Amino acid sequence: MKHLLILGRDPSLSIEELYSYFKARNIKFKILKEYKDALIVDLPSLDFKKVIKELGGIQKIAQEMGDNLYNGKENKLKYAISNYTSGDITEIKAELKAYFKSLGVKAMLKKSHHKQAFLTPSEAQNVLEILVYDDFIGKTVAVSNPQGYKLRDLKRPVQERLHSTSIRLAKIMINLSGAKKGDRMLDPFCGIGTFLQEGLLMGIECYGLDKKAERIKATKKNIDWLRKTYNITYSFKLFLGDATNLSSHVKKVDYIVSEPFMGPFLKKLPTTQEVRKIIAMLEPMYKAVLKEIKKVRAKRAVIVVPVFLARSRKKYFLDLDLKDFRVKSFDYETPTSRLRRQILVLEPKHL
Repeated sequence: MKHLLILGRDPSLSIEELYSYFKARNIKFKILKEYKDALIVDLPSLDFKKVIKELGGIQKIAQEMGDNLYNGKENKLKYAISNYTSGDITEIKAELKAYFKSLGVKAMLKKSHHKQAFLTPSEAQNVLEILVYDDFIGKTVAVSNPQGYKLRDLKRPVQERLHSTSIRLAKIMINLSGAKKGDRMLDPFCGIGTFLQEGLLMGIECYGLDKKAERIKATKKNIDWLRKTYNITYSFKLFLGDATNLSSHVKKVDYIVSEPFMGPFLKKLPTTQEVRKIIAMLEPMYKAVLKEIKKVRAKRAVIVVPVFLARSRKKYFLDLDLKDFRVKSFDYETPTSRLRRQILVLEPKHL
């Protein structure tokens, strides 16, 4: 059946995540049309609410319109027509109005509070939403929940605002690795445990390593809170140790997903000399970790590498030896960030 998927702010990353997610679960799918911010996909019947909870780069999933638009029992509801393209929806509005009237349902049309013709994911919660994109008309069957991510982030006991990876990016990276329920995943720079938390929510057996005892304690506090709040029983293990020697703590894992230490926090764009000094500090660590990835025989590793923008506006990259890996890379940055990220998806060639 045809489905419309609204992509996140990094479409190429969202599409790659989708491929990895479906491939890992042996779900057959076919992309029928690709737009700048959406896909028309032929998909089997799935638990789409579960799917969108596990994906970080998909905002909405809509199913091609069928006969049963509304089968609820309430005689009042809120509905919306989210028009992602510039087509005329006057006829659709009239048909929906007549449809709800025929059911005896008092339906109130909801519009976005923003200057756009479609609801944001936050606005589309608990709303019967019709998605219109080009010639596709469908009913939204799953919506991502940014507010839920925010609450999960802010309510956990230990926070680290400057260095913590976003929940959305953590999900994307886990899916890029191919990790799924029952697999073993390691974060060798676990910090406060964001990757481990999101992995546990997906049923992944998680291992965390960090060289700072206070971060191991922070991760444990956050995971204990997560397990209690979300009634999670999946196992996890934490190790105090250096990522440059991770194979002495963990002998074998299926996947590695991590954002290593990215250097000092930058309050302003650094000079070229400052950038070179930071890179000289980071390169040995990254090179050592790459060697360790091969030792623990991970099928795939997804790691973040910093890209530095100097005051000269020139970008500087770490010089890493990746000849033993099959590599895919994705740029990831925000307009206000002084530090750019490059996401590397690494598959050891010896496997």
